[in-house]
Amino acid sequence: MKIIRSKVLGYCFGVANTIEKAKACVARAHEENCPCYSIGNLIHNEDVVQKFRSQGLVSIKSPQDHECGIALIRAHGIPDKDRRAFLKAGFELVDSTCPIVAKGAQTIRHAAEKGIKTVVLGVKDHAETLGLLGVETKDAKPVCSILICSMEDAIALVESKALDKEDDIVVVTQTTFKLSEYNRIKKYLKQQFEYIRFSNMPCGASKTRIEAVTELTKTTDAVIVVGGKQSENTRGLAVVAQELGKPVFQILNETEIDDNMTKELSKFEKVGICSGSSTPTYVIKAVEDKLAKCGLSGDEND
Repeated sequence: MKIIRSKVLGYCFGVANTIEKAKACVARAHEENCPCYSIGNLIHNEDVVQKFRSQGLVSIKSPQDHECGIALIRAHGIPDKDRRAFLKAGFELVDSTCPIVAKGAQTIRHAAEKGIKTVVLGVKDHAETLGLLGVETKDAKPVCSILICSMEDAIALVESKALDKEDDIVVVTQTTFKLSEYNRIKKYLKQQFEYIRFSNMPCGASKTRIEAVTELTKTTDAVIVVGGKQSENTRGLAVVAQELGKPVFQILNETEIDDNMTKELSKFEKVGICSGSSTPTYVIKAVEDKLAKCGLSGDEND
């Protein structure tokens, strides 16, 4: 069996930036003998979160009942009220919000201050979506953005008449929102509202991974998707491969490769391997090594 790697593997820029800042936070906390935290799980990869937890980086949701220390804002960002709460409680914030996410929040803030209606296109309860919905104006007034999670939501919004067809509207999209759904919703809303503007689209890193896994399916019989169970973009890659008719094996790491999986994989001549943007390259290598030990050897760079 040949293992063919996706052309795009490893962390995206936003996650890589968060990891580097997390390392710096841990080092400083050890030097200064103070606690260090991440606000929410550091990234959507359980292995990496556990690794940093063992080094002292504890995940918390609020400052309440925690000793003051260094608190890292992860790539997804946080609602403005949470930022104020941590600062008021005496925490030192280290901001690793992805620049694309931060720009989206700033777009919402500026639009609201100009009286422009704001819409957030994202996955319900996703950390990034919650951050965008939690944007406040400069005088700490919450921006009442409308959340759209699907084409059905978009249709319901139009039918509700909550927005007038001639309203000035700006849409900010979660960076890992499904691209095909984004395109459908964008086309529909542009037909419904005369002055609607989409300030961004799912980020380039997500788009290139989707393109890479699409290419991967053209030369493989099955696809292994490596990444965190909570990772939206990892799940998205699995869906893309499935929609293109390939058997998909989604795993967190090499420990999930068992006898049943190797038996199934042995049926295929060529197997592709891809990963979400929160999956470190050393995990990919460990997966490849485990497959080799199981007798599924041979690899090929695509």
